[in-house]
Amino acid sequence: MALSQQACARCLSSPPALARCFAPLRYEGLLAGLFQRYKDQHQRRAGRLLRQLMQRELAHFCREWRQAHPHGAVLLVPADAYRRRQRGHDALAELCRGLGPALAGHQRDMARVRGRRMPHEASAAVVRAAPDQRLRDRRGRLKAQRGRYDIDGLLPEHVLLIDDVMTSGATLDSLAQACLRAGAREVDACVLARTPLALRGAL
Repeated sequence: MALSQQACARCLSSPPALARCFAPLRYEGLLAGLFQRYKDQHQRRAGRLLRQLMQRELAHFCREWRQAHPHGAVLLVPADAYRRRQRGHDALAELCRGLGPALAGHQRDMARVRGRRMPHEASAAVVRAAPDQRLRDRRGRLKAQRGRYDIDGLLPEHVLLIDDVMTSGATLDSLAQACLRAGAREVDACVLARTPLALRGAL
């Protein structure tokens, strides 16, 4: 909602599964560089700065959401298993550590959300990552994420998804659809940054 309080033409013509998404910052410039240094170059200082930004920009929204939905559930978007092993940690979980007090009693065990193996991925005998989302255009991202997530068990009516960056929205939309299948009636999301509308058309 940070980039625009109004739905874009694409969302009006093809409504996403998300009810709303709070995105206080734009994914560009120095902020995009911080994410690249943290995720690709494993720079701890960049991770500390991003964690502080997550706390500063998202904690208030999470507290307000929790107060509005006292029986709701909060899910972190699960990391790709290959990337988690490659980096040696769950990047999003690390960045969200500062949000702990704002999510107290609401965050659910991520073991209930699992990435579904897609047809183009390896069989159970060989594990490899899905192709990097950053190398896809928007249509490719949507296709790759379709049906990717399942929820084990039932969810409450209201669910909040948390991620670090929203580019095309494909990942959040796919997980939101899984939440709706698992019993949620309304799914919101919050991310630290969102790719500007002018750039998303090319992604």
